[in-house]
Amino acid sequence: MLNNRSVRGALLCIFSASLWGFTGTVGQFLFQEMGISSQWLASNRMLSAGILLLIYIYWRKGKEIFDIWKNKNDARDMLLFSLIGMLFMQYGYFLAIGHSNAATATVLQYLAPVMIVIYISIRYRKVPSFFEFAAVLCALLGTFLLATHGNIKSLSISPLALFWGLLSAVALAFYTVFPQKLLQRYDTIQLIAWGMLLGGICTNFVAPFWRFQGALNVVSVSCILFVIFFGAMLPYLTFLYGVKYIGPTKSSLLASVEPLSSTAASVLWLNTKLEWIDYAGIICIIATVFLLSIQPQHKNT
Repeated sequence: MLNNRSVRGALLCIFSASLWGFTGTVGQFLFQEMGISSQWLASNRMLSAGILLLIYIYWRKGKEIFDIWKNKNDARDMLLFSLIGMLFMQYGYFLAIGHSNAATATVLQYLAPVMIVIYISIRYRKVPSFFEFAAVLCALLGTFLLATHGNIKSLSISPLALFWGLLSAVALAFYTVFPQKLLQRYDTIQLIAWGMLLGGICTNFVAPFWRFQGALNVVSVSCILFVIFFGAMLPYLTFLYGVKYIGPTKSSLLASVEPLSSTAASVLWLNTKLEWIDYAGIICIIATVFLLSIQPQHKNT
């Protein structure tokens, strides 16, 4: 049976993934209907969320907020986590949406479980379990169907969408696995805050906050605020807590419910047109959740 810690971790990961999926669809709405740049939104949701979180932490803990920078090794790891994991995961994801749609970009990002399982197998010289191996195959097959519609000689999406989607997958895998030592020493919210701020500062050199283009009205502002609070602050925090409870492999595979959330919102709200083979690919990705759920519980990953 699952213990309370496992259940809590699984629910946190699923909750985070659902918010991420819907947030991607909100982003697609802003790009298509409001004319807002995907680069601007990705950059400034990180910057805004980082500033707000750091203000909150400073109010609670004062100067402890700077402790992570007093240790050279921790400072180095924080920079790597921010500039490789947080930055490219968010930036790549939203640019992939801008070049395709939320459903496709979300599923592409979920090659991350494949990368994590392979990394852990090599790093710890561990053969993947049958269920992990089957989940990897499902993720690969699903991505193949979405990207090519079954024709290996052509892409059904743009090369830029594929590039940014794969880059966001690499960054998500790094984001999930890398901060384990930092999570043992510092609060999760502190890592999220600094990661957001540093990532937002860097991407503001490309898409500065003052170069806003697009419609500015109640609807667009409400959607931007949703993306900041419910797409950048809350889910990243809850997902890392889930990682602490059940480990990176299970967390990443459980989070593959994100494509279901994103696809449902895209089709029902934005009337995104998907073909039957797209749905087949999405089902393959979501199947990883069920494969994980029937994996024997005595195995720790």
